[in-house]
Amino acid sequence: MLTCLFSLAVIDTIQISMFSVLELLIVPIITLFYFLLRKKKSLYFSLFLGCYSLADILHIIDGDNLYEIFYFACNILYVISFFFLILEIFKTLNVKVLFKKFLVQTIVLAMLIIYLFTVLSGIIDPVLFETKVLSLVRVVEHGYNLMLLIMLAASFLNFLENDTTKSLYLFIGCLSLSFSEFILIGYYYLTELEILSYIATFLNVFAFIIFYLQSNLVVGVKKKSNAFV
Repeated sequence: MLTCLFSLAVIDTIQISMFSVLELLIVPIITLFYFLLRKKKSLYFSLFLGCYSLADILHIIDGDNLYEIFYFACNILYVISFFFLILEIFKTLNVKVLFKKFLVQTIVLAMLIIYLFTVLSGIIDPVLFETKVLSLVRVVEHGYNLMLLIMLAASFLNFLENDTTKSLYLFIGCLSLSFSEFILIGYYYLTELEILSYIATFLNVFAFIIFYLQSNLVVGVKKKSNAFV
């Protein structure tokens, strides 16, 4: 009886481990398809996919989270990848036009970002991580969340200003990726409801599929058009 229970526990552990590895391999696979199949590549978007994929690969290598150096390397790479995606968004975002036409919306969005960042900080700050560099970990966590919020806000403003299929896809991708990360925060710090982990995984995969699809869209094509490069 004990042998059967032990065998089942081992099988469950292997299945969970395999699921985690496959989940983390999805973005590197999408990145590989992007570099192999896309003739016209954006520098910033390529760097975004590259940094994010490298972080996922490092995450696979340190699957049991044994080394702090991998934690910092992965999260810093994620933050850098978000920064490159923000630069990609700003390529088609005219700040002067934005403030001229959508000043009120921009102010409201900035206030919302500040509020959300305060809420997320309130969730993370009381948490005592198992580390000797607690302050540094919190800086990384807060920087990660702030970059996500900036990315989401920039993608929305880009869609608001340009109103194209490409900007819509970018916004949907950023929205899905951000929600995926925020759901994980709830899963890690507030409740261990398992379904949240699966929802976050689905949103993450969906986000990068959308990112891949938008990479082939012409910048100036309006939403009602289906033209591709």
